[in-house]
Amino acid sequence: MNVGGLPTGTVSSGRSESSASPDRDHGDPETRIAELERENEALRAAVEKQRRENERIVERYERLLERERADRDETGGDVSPDAAADESSDAVGRVARFLGLDSSD
Repeated sequence: MNVGGLPTGTVSSGRSESSASPDRDHGDPETRIAELERENEALRAAVEKQRRENERIVERYERLLERERADRDETGGDVSPDAAADESSDAVGRVARFLGLDSSD
């Protein structure tokens, strides 16, 4: 998956595989150095952009986790179905005892 529109392959230096001599590349070493510097700067910019995007993703994830924890704290945590059933039967038992309908006495 290509995240953030960054290239997924390796960066080509522009040299053909068969050329071993710098004279056959672009003729002028200064021109080649300038091209490599521009390429390097573009790569640095792409890495910085990806770093900022990663930071935004982490911050969003942390906010979602905090919201989930706050919601869980408000509801008293995750209640299992068995615990919820026990709580409701205890409430029914208390009401029945209050009304004198409890036969366990």
